[in-house]
Amino acid sequence: MTFKWWVPRRAVQISILLLIASPLFGMTFFSGNLASAELFGFQFTDPVAFLQATLASRTFIPSFLGGAALVTLFYFLAGGRTFCGWICPVYLLTELGDKLARRTGSNRHFSLSGTRWSFLIVVAVSMFAGIPLLEVLSPIGITSRAIMFQSLLPLLLISAILVVEIFVANRLWCRTLCPIGGFYALLGRFSPLRIGFNKSLCTNCGECRPVCPVAEVLEPALADGARQIVSGDCTRCGACMDVCPTKAFEVNVGIKN
Repeated sequence: MTFKWWVPRRAVQISILLLIASPLFGMTFFSGNLASAELFGFQFTDPVAFLQATLASRTFIPSFLGGAALVTLFYFLAGGRTFCGWICPVYLLTELGDKLARRTGSNRHFSLSGTRWSFLIVVAVSMFAGIPLLEVLSPIGITSRAIMFQSLLPLLLISAILVVEIFVANRLWCRTLCPIGGFYALLGRFSPLRIGFNKSLCTNCGECRPVCPVAEVLEPALADGARQIVSGDCTRCGACMDVCPTKAFEVNVGIKN
């Protein structure tokens, strides 16, 4: 049986949702959400959330710095936007929206490319207005709170993202608006974990383009024979490796010219 990357990836995504919901079932080994959490006594803090909270409150909390540094190091080594493709519950939702759009034949005219640096806007607003904008508006935080507090009202924004995904634009939030994705895209640009490409094995079948959530990241390899996907927008989801009939794509560790 051929190994498929979507199997462990989906298992991780579902496990994250169950982890967030675990306090509802009386479990105490986890508390918090994807912005800041404690797992088995270890503190983990999203670096963007840490930065905007520090600037908004004008207060530096040393205990959160270690957790933010640890998370940053992990995602640097793991590929940056691996967070998006493997951890983020909103990404899982947009995947569902994309599948529904394909099955219903929805004609999404509006298209965007590349995650922008919206996290800089979040940081600036937090600093000058003293508002933790990320925690207030982030669908990731909203999803976490909806699960933790069993509330349906916060899911209106999540529902809106799903509607936009199906009828308007492919991955609008993930590729263009999400500040966390923008930060991890920067890390991913310099990460040692990459998707490699062997031009000699490629038959130009085109199977990889439709399944890639950010298909333009493949073009330097497919068009020019680049040995690796170097764009920070690559989510390391493994979809290209799953569909390639000749296994031209593979996981690489280390930067290759």
